[in-house]
Amino acid sequence: MFIGHLPAGYLFAKSPVVARASRTVFWGVLLGSVVPDLDMLWFYLVDQGSTHHHDYLTHRPILWAAVLLIGALFKAGFLIGLGAGGLLHLALDSIAGKVTWGWPFSEVSMTLVTVQATHDHWIKSFLSHWTFKVELALVAIALIVFVRSNFKGRSE
Repeated sequence: MFIGHLPAGYLFAKSPVVARASRTVFWGVLLGSVVPDLDMLWFYLVDQGSTHHHDYLTHRPILWAAVLLIGALFKAGFLIGLGAGGLLHLALDSIAGKVTWGWPFSEVSMTLVTVQATHDHWIKSFLSHWTFKVELALVAIALIVFVRSNFKGRSE
């Protein structure tokens, strides 16, 4: 997933279940929906791309489940949101990217859809795949929700 994580996190944070929680949960979900991909800095700047970034700890569901559990135990809304957002990120990555959901008990990684190499560069193949249209739809829906929730009543 290239551009869909933050819009999906926003839509999740605006959902009725999360929206009833505090603003700290809202901001935790938003941050959690993108923070697993901060490992791309390590991937490019330090690791020189030798290990796929989905193999880093930041892309292990157990980490985000632990953050969520710790948040629930200590009633820390931000950590609850952060963990939930991180798990959402990994669920979205599982559509077309391999995520090792059973780690540390299993090294089996799974993906729902395989994006075939249809172009000379892998990014072009992803951008032309139907899953990218889902990402564009997420962006459009999130924009609509954002505009409606922030400008509702101003024109009246």
